[in-house]
Amino acid sequence: MTKLNNGNLIPSVALGVYKAPNDNTTEQAVEWALDAGYRHIDGAARYANEEAVGKALKNWCAKSGVPREQVFVTSKLWDADHERAEDAIADSLKKLQLEYMDMYLIHSPGNMGEEARIKAWKGLEDAVDKGLIKNIGVSNFDVEELDHLMQHVRIKPAVNQIESHPFFQHEELREATISRGIHIQAYSPMAQGAALDRSEIKTIATKHGKTPAQILLRWGLQIGNIILPKSLTQHRIISNAQLFDFELDADDMELLNSLDEGMKMGKLGPAGTSQPASPNATKPNSRRSSGSGGLSGGALKMTSN
Repeated sequence: MTKLNNGNLIPSVALGVYKAPNDNTTEQAVEWALDAGYRHIDGAARYANEEAVGKALKNWCAKSGVPREQVFVTSKLWDADHERAEDAIADSLKKLQLEYMDMYLIHSPGNMGEEARIKAWKGLEDAVDKGLIKNIGVSNFDVEELDHLMQHVRIKPAVNQIESHPFFQHEELREATISRGIHIQAYSPMAQGAALDRSEIKTIATKHGKTPAQILLRWGLQIGNIILPKSLTQHRIISNAQLFDFELDADDMELLNSLDEGMKMGKLGPAGTSQPASPNATKPNSRRSSGSGGLSGGALKMTSN
């Protein structure tokens, strides 16, 4: 678990449902994840699968007896809805069959301008006041966009969700975000599978008796990211949760930290700034933690948020 800047707790590993279909495939994946110990589902209105997520959550809680309050549910306000945040929040709640969401993010700065962005944020703050959202934050914001938003906020963003993995670490944006008291959520924490065959990753995986995917995910946890691995396959969903019975040592982290090559996978979000400017440049060694939390035990634990 990670403690946010408002004192609330958030599970450090979530099942991401980006590009998951709005059908029983996603319903099954969400239930597998909850069975495996996940207590955090990261979705968005733009993913167009909130109905499937909501149905899975409702069915699983009824079958398991676990209260809905013990599952942390995130959705996001899409760019086109910056002027209608109140209606968009209501739409998501209806599709998810929820009375409240644990986290709601502005999906990206969008192209409707600063005024619309501020209006959207004030809509999120109003939803917090009404008990419809517990925590609010942003996604794909660069430093300038964060700073502009924070000049106009009543409630500080709890997180900035950005792409971050060893091959695109986004370190300067990570450090700037963390220095402002905002946690990092990392999407594409396994580089969407594009680097799992790299020899360096395989060597570390063999050393620890783990999979390459688990190594990339563990790296994210150890630098303090809240990670959002996505899978619809049961054994991978289970494997992606088995991150708490080993630790990467200093040599492992040094090697993984050296792999940043600006390999950005996602279309959204600011460009990376952590790649060395030249072959002879030196990368910063600083790795400030945004609060990894919960790094003990062998599997994800069922913990109330």
